[in-house]
Amino acid sequence: MKFTRSVPVIRGWLIVGYLVYMGVYGFGQVGIKAVGTFAKNRIAEITSQERLFSSRFGLGADYWFRLKKYRLEFLPSIHLQYGRERFNITDQVVGDLSWSSLDFAPAIQFYPLDFFSDCQCPTFSKQGKFLKKGLFLSLAPGIGYHVLNSKNLNESSGDWLLFGRAGLGLDIGLSDLLTLSPAVHYQLSQNMNWSRYFLSSNSASLDINSGLFLSLRLGLRMDKNRY
Repeated sequence: MKFTRSVPVIRGWLIVGYLVYMGVYGFGQVGIKAVGTFAKNRIAEITSQERLFSSRFGLGADYWFRLKKYRLEFLPSIHLQYGRERFNITDQVVGDLSWSSLDFAPAIQFYPLDFFSDCQCPTFSKQGKFLKKGLFLSLAPGIGYHVLNSKNLNESSGDWLLFGRAGLGLDIGLSDLLTLSPAVHYQLSQNMNWSRYFLSSNSASLDINSGLFLSLRLGLRMDKNRY
């Protein structure tokens, strides 16, 4: 099967554009994120003795809304990530693999130190205690589509995987319209079957999508008087 572009990835970019449109034209808050996944385990390539795909990086977008009287917030999110590895198979042949993914994760955030507050969050001009108002915990179940592409074989293999993320972060109010939110999560994922590319006893069940998921979110809120 020749690999051009995955339909789910193309749809992902369309969703990103729609979320940006909603945020800019006043329907709520949109967030743009830089994201990265750092794998707990890596693929051991036998020929080159290299350990592949230790990390992937990409971009994400989300749409933010919350309960009126409580610091409980909802952020349906999508993330596009990409990783590439080149390694020597023989003196004349260089392996070239790429791993792209699109995931959807309806995240839930809550602020344990300020849960019963009705502040103008998340920007709220940072009046009051910084850590109390900004520290949040996050849970995010999700599903992702992962494509491994081999330029040597001109083939690709795709898998749908379920995962869950749990972590914490901190809102840093830059202005009444902008919030910067770094966060760290641990991601637990289903295993992947890439046995057509890797000849080993466990290549049909690779635990390579679990690990740390880091994000840096910039929230843009064009309707500050709405909440």
